[in-house]
Amino acid sequence: MKSKIIISFCLLFTTLNANNFKKSVTSTQYTNESLRQAFKAHHKLAKKGNVPSQYALGLMFHYGSGVRQNAELAKLWFRRASRKGHPKARSILARFYLEERPLYVARKGAKYGMISNR
Repeated sequence: MKSKIIISFCLLFTTLNANNFKKSVTSTQYTNESLRQAFKAHHKLAKKGNVPSQYALGLMFHYGSGVRQNAELAKLWFRRASRKGHPKARSILARFYLEERPLYVARKGAKYGMISNR
């Protein structure tokens, strides 16, 4: 029961964070051209290891903002940002993994004491 509650909270907060980005992009009314320019700038910085740009690229690929929507590339950039400690990238990756491989996530959580069977 505890594990279901914990997983539910993780999914809720991850979804809220992702929705905040989507609202901010829509509220500023970016044009396609400015999104493409933002993509180019973030891509250049992300390749050099800039963590916020890696996260931004993940969001752009996830939502298709300025680029064609691509879940695999979104995961790649979220994973790179996550490895360097970006907390929002980690929570989004956790949601992806939970949706794709729930049993794997449950076993990992149990292994590290995050999920118990009590």
